[in-house]
Amino acid sequence: MGRPFSDITLYTPTPHKSTTPEYWEQTSLENFVSDLYVQKMNGYKPPNTTRITIQPGFHDIWKRTWKNGSIIAIAPYYDYNEYATLDKRGKYQYILDLIQVATLQLSEEYKWDKTVFENAYKDVIECGFKFKINYPSKMTRDKKKSANIIIEKTEIITSVYASIGVDSSPLKIKLLDKQNEWWYDYVYILARYSKWFDRDRFGIGYRKGRIDIWYSIEKNEVALFENGNRVTEIDFKNLFLFG
Repeated sequence: MGRPFSDITLYTPTPHKSTTPEYWEQTSLENFVSDLYVQKMNGYKPPNTTRITIQPGFHDIWKRTWKNGSIIAIAPYYDYNEYATLDKRGKYQYILDLIQVATLQLSEEYKWDKTVFENAYKDVIECGFKFKINYPSKMTRDKKKSANIIIEKTEIITSVYASIGVDSSPLKIKLLDKQNEWWYDYVYILARYSKWFDRDRFGIGYRKGRIDIWYSIEKNEVALFENGNRVTEIDFKNLFLFG
């Protein structure tokens, strides 16, 4: 199958230096919208493509798109001065439109499934740019309780929750907060490892005890374990490149 599709990265012109809060505010907003859009692609991989880079700074220079291995670059039009006048919602929409112009042009050129990108665009608008992923529910062995993992994001924070059905009233319990790493966020990996540890505890069990995070209904507490030892904070950098 090869490598999956990973990201759509924007390299937009900016007057801000990379060390300034303004630069990171702009970058975080762009990456947030792009990450949300990629999640709405529902795992679709454009044929022979692992990344798309959007580079408007070359709009008046490049006369075509570029392909280097599995990475494709495109340079649609972008106006920072127009972008800067917009409020937060307007900036979200501007970046979403920029991504959509790029993916639709690439779909035409490389014969991708255009409906994937049309649906992703529609879904982002319909959710109001609210980043929330509900993962499938899992039942206890006695089939009396169900629970699932939820990922929610702001531009800078990723939150992981456990939603647990107890007496027909779901509990939504925060398991952890971390810095948002956008498309490369390891919470997408952790969410695949949700489980009931027993009839009382639900959470994430990764690599046979390397990481255990669970909520106990009986004790009403969240507990974190690393290599079998209870900790107050897990050092994810020991396991993931983007920790």
